[in-house]
Amino acid sequence: MQKSKFLNIVLAAAVWVLEILLATKSDRPDKVAAAPGDIPLAASLVAAVPFMKKSLGVSAEMHPKPAVVIGSYDKAGKPNIMTAAWAGICNSNPLSIAVSMRPATYSYGNVTDMKSFTVNIPSAEMAKYVDYAGRFSGKDVDKFKETGLTPIKAEFVNAPYVKEFPIVIECELTGFHDLGSHRQFIGKIIDVKADEAILYAAGRVDVNLLNPLIYAGGNYYETGRLIAKVGESLKDIDGKPFVPDYSQRYANETLEVIHNRKSVRHFTDQPVSKVQLETLLRAGMAAPSAVNRQPWVFYVVTQRETLDTLSRQLPYAKMLTQAQAAIVVCGNMEKAGNLQEKGYWVQDCAAATQNILLAAESIGLGAVWTASYPYDDRTQVVIKALSLPENHVPLNVIPIGYPTGEDVPKDKWKPENIIWK
Repeated sequence: MQKSKFLNIVLAAAVWVLEILLATKSDRPDKVAAAPGDIPLAASLVAAVPFMKKSLGVSAEMHPKPAVVIGSYDKAGKPNIMTAAWAGICNSNPLSIAVSMRPATYSYGNVTDMKSFTVNIPSAEMAKYVDYAGRFSGKDVDKFKETGLTPIKAEFVNAPYVKEFPIVIECELTGFHDLGSHRQFIGKIIDVKADEAILYAAGRVDVNLLNPLIYAGGNYYETGRLIAKVGESLKDIDGKPFVPDYSQRYANETLEVIHNRKSVRHFTDQPVSKVQLETLLRAGMAAPSAVNRQPWVFYVVTQRETLDTLSRQLPYAKMLTQAQAAIVVCGNMEKAGNLQEKGYWVQDCAAATQNILLAAESIGLGAVWTASYPYDDRTQVVIKALSLPENHVPLNVIPIGYPTGEDVPKDKWKPENIIWK
């Protein structure tokens, strides 16, 4: 390459870098916009030059914000809801919530007059209701009527809550502060109600099951996966210079469930609902099967006497005394096909079983595979206990319940088990 051409290339590259740096200093948003799917230009530059900042002026860039719905009555007793993002816990004792509203809102007058309100926390699936409640005024429409949501009078305060929302918090107004554009209302928490379906073993809210809706940058988001428990990541502090990683991150929930699945043998006495069991069964029936024969049949056991009988007679299913239910996966020999294909029922039912185990993990339940087939003695125990017909062969018994937390996932990654060709 000629020396003059090489110098021209170097000069062009230098000019390109200078243009990028000047663009990031500009206040014009079109200079830093990224193409859809690309890493934002500012983020890529920060990754190359750590801690380089750009002033955004006065901007509400505290993310994420809770997307909650405030319930209140007007003087005539008409229930109303409004969406609020300026809200959060503001005091420990007494435990209190602060929520800010503009005087123009209908709820502003309601809360001022009634001295109480509810904070209704939605799941991400309820984004459309949250958006509606924030776009229309209770002065103009009956939001409960228009959305089909159900107002329920709070048990301890004079305010309505939304029946369909998974968490509702009843608050008594204890004070307010006029801050400028908004009045900040301080509500002492009188009671919290939560759907049983989002609670884990200790009776606390499982955030993964709740899947709360959050607000950021004019959009609604889900919360994402668990990163670390409080105090757990302290071991990663080593005193070395910190360099942030602004590269794109992906939260793959499927892989998260796969790697967190564990064999649960310790259960609480919290009941498992029919809806939860149907969720597991749907997952089982979604499994692949040879020639799509689907040669499976599922027996759902919830009677305590039967669970205890199986526990006593199956050598590796003693945890059934704690489990609240069990699913027995059987092969239906009438669907298994001809003699050549008949053996596939084991693989098909095994795939269905794995789906059930993963589904249990994904909704906060615990489960474990305990074998029946191919052991004749165990198979006969299950056949007798459940009065199975001759053509239903039990592959396994899966105890199901809420885990105590004693059982943890194992890291089974072993590179030596891989042979590359």
